[in-house]
Amino acid sequence: MKIVISGASGDLGRKITALLLQQVPASELILLTRHPAKLAAATALGAEVRKADFDDAPGLERALRGGDVMLLISTLSIGKRVQQHTTAIHAAKAAGIKHVVYTSSCGIQPQTPSISGKEHYATEHVLQKSGLHFTILRNSWYADVIPQLLMPAAIAMGTIGFSTGNGMVAPVAKADCARAAASVLANYRTHTNAIYEITGPQLFTLADMIAHCSTVSRKPIVYQNLSHADKQAIFDAMGISRDYQEGMMNDTTNAWASDEMITYEMAIKQGFFSICSRHIEMITGQPALSFAKVVQLHRASWDQQE
Repeated sequence: MKIVISGASGDLGRKITALLLQQVPASELILLTRHPAKLAAATALGAEVRKADFDDAPGLERALRGGDVMLLISTLSIGKRVQQHTTAIHAAKAAGIKHVVYTSSCGIQPQTPSISGKEHYATEHVLQKSGLHFTILRNSWYADVIPQLLMPAAIAMGTIGFSTGNGMVAPVAKADCARAAASVLANYRTHTNAIYEITGPQLFTLADMIAHCSTVSRKPIVYQNLSHADKQAIFDAMGISRDYQEGMMNDTTNAWASDEMITYEMAIKQGFFSICSRHIEMITGQPALSFAKVVQLHRASWDQQE
């Protein structure tokens, strides 16, 4: 069996690869990346690293040859994603791959206001019509985002705001998304044409999550219930581009296109993310981490601010 992982040098790809190395021989892994040098450690362990680019269809097809199942980790390129994913799916079929596992997004509906949601929905449609076997993993909002990325600034400023209203989401640990994906890949034939909602174990409003973080940090944090216009004005004042620019998300900045972030908050407010499942436990045999546990895993970085 040969397992192909696209975007293998990204954070999620690295986590999935590390888990797979505990389950299958390294020689069964084909890791695709635009930057092979970043995966030198995996090469040393015996995995095969191949250069691949979703904007280069012929090169991508060559890179996929010999694979049995491919993990298609969704790209970050908003506006180009559907074309890139379509290229990857067609290249996989041409290369002889029989099964594609796709990291989609929770809350997929054609009516969603979320830009990324619309792109994931379109990709799912392409995959389902491709003639390939598939497994779709609809990942919820990462639980790590608030405690890891947003809380340090919230603690320092004493306030944070969202335009999600009373909308709810079941935040999922990124580590659990990796566990689910690795388990599916290692046993992909048992997940043929399945669609899973990869969520945390409990629904929360954003206000609920911030209140919990405030209690844990022992710092008062005022939650602001903002309008979408107010939130957009904040992003504009921060100088965040409304449109996606290649390379926005990298190791030094977590800024993403504000139009995407606003429409994501719209989707939460309108109820598109109010989905809670036990699919992680169904797939892996172990329950998903609670939001409280994820907060504890990241709180050490807050303490450094005191």
